[in-house]
Order: sequence, then structure tokens, then C-alpha cells
Amino acid sequence: MALVDTHCHLDLYPDYSKVLDEVEHAHIYTIAVTNTPSVFSRCREIVQNTRFIRVALGLHPELAHARENELNLFAELLPSTRYVGEVGLDYVTQDAANRTAQRRVFQSILDQCAAAGDKVLSVHSRRAASEVISMVGDAYPGAVILHWFTGSLAAASRAVSQGFYFSMNVAMTKSDSGQRILTAVPPERVLTESDGPLAPVGRRPARPKDVTVVISTLAELWHLDLKATTKRIEDNFERLLTRR
Repeated sequence: MALVDTHCHLDLYPDYSKVLDEVEHAHIYTIAVTNTPSVFSRCREIVQNTRFIRVALGLHPELAHARENELNLFAELLPSTRYVGEVGLDYVTQDAANRTAQRRVFQSILDQCAAAGDKVLSVHSRRAASEVISMVGDAYPGAVILHWFTGSLAAASRAVSQGFYFSMNVAMTKSDSGQRILTAVPPERVLTESDGPLAPVGRRPARPKDVTVVISTLAELWHLDLKATTKRIEDNFERLLTRR
């Protein structure tokens, strides 16, 4: 069975070649998200000889205000990949113009992806969960993964009703709010992620192989052994990709 990491910033590791080797050796299906369209092509070059890694085209919400001019490049590159991320909204900022730019960029991305059809989105929604869920809506013709979800249980329930998936990382297993989300989301909508190297595991940056820590937590929560839990995550990922 293969492991699954649906959200990892492979290009941000200083030792990315070693991480690529780890991913390939451990058979970890990995979505390598990017923060701007301008780094997408370079990231594809980095992973071109790998079997288990796919690069996602992204425009991170924290960069949307400064990189909105890359939307044309996003449109140019979108036909070359099925995967889109990291995209979404981040309302940590209180700046109204920044938030407006984020919404404008995210809406453009959603419109482009809906027109293309069958894209898989990894979506950031920090302090903006309700608005992200509303903007995507329940008729988006692709797959949506809410990455490191920190919204309310009510928002999570809405997202489940709209067919979204949730990618869980080690940091979520260590926090009370994260554990509430792990408990509330139906097992058939759960995926795993590292968010490495941006997320911590202890005192070091997370790596794709750390999804095994999440699997251990889920196994205990679901009253399954590690093999059955790993298989469930793999099945969920396959179902998301095939839209069954």
C-alpha cells in the first residue's frame, strides 16, 4: 500500500533532492503545491524523474495581493496539470484591500478551474473557512481538499455536505481544535498531508513520511489497525481522483 501526502511544499526544502528520494522509496503519493505560478515550471523540472509526485499550480493567498499579475501565467499553465494549490483565502490580515485582492484572485482561479473541469484543488482557508466554502459552492465540477482546516465544526459540516475532503497533518493531531476536526469529519473524507517544510513536527520541519504519525492517530480514533487505516486513506485518495 502507498502513503498519501496531498499538500507538501517540496520546492521549499533546502535538501529537496533527499526528500524526493524519501518519497519515491516510501511510495508516498505526493501533491507538491506551489506558492506562485512563476515557480511551477521549475518545480516540475525538479520532480520530472519521479513516479509518485505531481506538481500543483498555485497562487498562495498571502501572496495574492503582490502577485495578482501572475494570473495570466496561471491561465497559461493550467492546462498542463490537473492539480491546483496552494490557493484560497487567508484572513489573518486585517487589510481590506489585501482581502479584496485575495477574493478576486481566488474567484478567478475557481472560474478557470471550473471551466477546465476535473481539477483537484488544495485550498487554504485560515480564518476564512465560511467564505471559502461559499465561494467554491456545491457545484464545483472537480475535487476540493481543505488543507489544515481550522474552521468551525459548523463550517466543516457544510464542507462535508458539499463533497469536500480534508487533509490532516501532524500539527492537527497535537491541538485540541485539530482533534475536534479529525473527530467530526467522516472517515471517508479524510486524507493526509505533511505541509512540509512549513509545518512543524517537534522541533524540525515536517516531511512527507510524517503522514505515518497522522495515520497512527487516525487508527486509534477509528479503531483500526495501521494497515487498514493506511488502506482507507489510499482508497479515499483514489475515490477523490476518480470522482466515484
